[in-house]
Amino acid sequence: MLKDNLIEQIDLARTSNKDTHEIVELILKQFAEKEEDIHNTLDFIFNYSAEKEKKLHEIIEIILQYSTKISKENNSDSLLLILADFGKKLVESDRATLWLINESEKVFWTKVGHGISNLKIPLSAGIIGEVYDLKETIIVNDPYSYAKFNPAIDKQTNYKTKSILATPIYNQDRKMIGVFQAINKLNDDNKFSNEDSQLFNIAISYIANILDVDHLAEENKYFIDEQTKAAQKQQAMLINELENDEILDVTIHFKPYDFLSGDSYSLHKAPDGGYLFYVLDAMGHGIVPSFTCVSVLSFVKKALDERLTFQELANAFGKSLEYILSDLEQLSASFFYLDKDFRHIEYFSAGMYPTLIQDGDKVLSLKANNIPFMDFFFSIKVDKVELNDFQKLIIYTDGITEDEKYFVDKNDMDSMLDKDILANYFDVIADKKMDDDVTAVLIEKK
Repeated sequence: MLKDNLIEQIDLARTSNKDTHEIVELILKQFAEKEEDIHNTLDFIFNYSAEKEKKLHEIIEIILQYSTKISKENNSDSLLLILADFGKKLVESDRATLWLINESEKVFWTKVGHGISNLKIPLSAGIIGEVYDLKETIIVNDPYSYAKFNPAIDKQTNYKTKSILATPIYNQDRKMIGVFQAINKLNDDNKFSNEDSQLFNIAISYIANILDVDHLAEENKYFIDEQTKAAQKQQAMLINELENDEILDVTIHFKPYDFLSGDSYSLHKAPDGGYLFYVLDAMGHGIVPSFTCVSVLSFVKKALDERLTFQELANAFGKSLEYILSDLEQLSASFFYLDKDFRHIEYFSAGMYPTLIQDGDKVLSLKANNIPFMDFFFSIKVDKVELNDFQKLIIYTDGITEDEKYFVDKNDMDSMLDKDILANYFDVIADKKMDDDVTAVLIEKK
């Protein structure tokens, strides 16, 4: 209580232009009458004022730093990210998101935000929807108790919102063009204040002056449309020739991180009656890894047409890597050939977690036998494992075992040889935002 009263008195001195010495005397008199320790009071006033001065210098430094970045940036995606970072730094929040209004679709959209991307929500949704209706700043420091809070985005992004600051953005014609939202104040009580709102307005003033929202909305629509088309084409390139196989039953779970996936798979019936299949985990997400996956599929189809043995395929693949991969790009992959009588399996694997095979009562672990592939010639090592009673196998990418929240311990992966357990895991993560692409291919003998 003492500190709160002092802060009010000091801030009053600054806003009313009164002589600081006069205000300090009044404060000391007030607390002397209450028998408070005058020396402690003076120490607090000095420390508080010094802290305010330090904070002011920090804010000026942030403004200067980001003003330079903003003035030099021409790419709209990068500019949006810089602006989000600017607001986040000013109010010391964990995240900041710039929601822009698309009046024709009646939605807020964001291409760039901390923890989210390419997301659309109705204009009436949640706290930013309330800002849109009221046309005023809203601070919520207990969102899960707030009626208008929409927890759906938390669920989608695996995040816990503790406090929210949301402020309307107007253009120079006083038309509302969006809402700037900060999430989770990084202080002891995780609460935003009116002072944070004033600081947020500094970033908003930049946004209002430089953003052409109609152009950005059009650009974002084009980006999403093109990404969607590319994703549909990539999905069509995921081959499963064993779907109606008389002997093998195949279950595939495929959950991309974003529109375009760095994961891929392909399952083929070999010319000699055996089975050739692979799972890829290309580096990153987006256009480059999706091209890599398409290039690998083209290579494999050509190898099958030429009726190459599995060893010949491995040799040719090693030589083709310099054309398939770009500079510094890495590719993790597991390739397999299972003979038609299920007596042996040949494989080469690079940078992947072990493929698990149930052979009778035993579970075999086929560990990677090559380092991750890069854009130069590799002499690829191929191993052959004899089988006594092949039952099933599972190939999976590291998204399953390395996700921060929804991971499966690598020592428990043999449980995923059970189709129902595997399906249950993918049901759990179906609406979750994972850290990476997640793929699992389960092949069972009928």
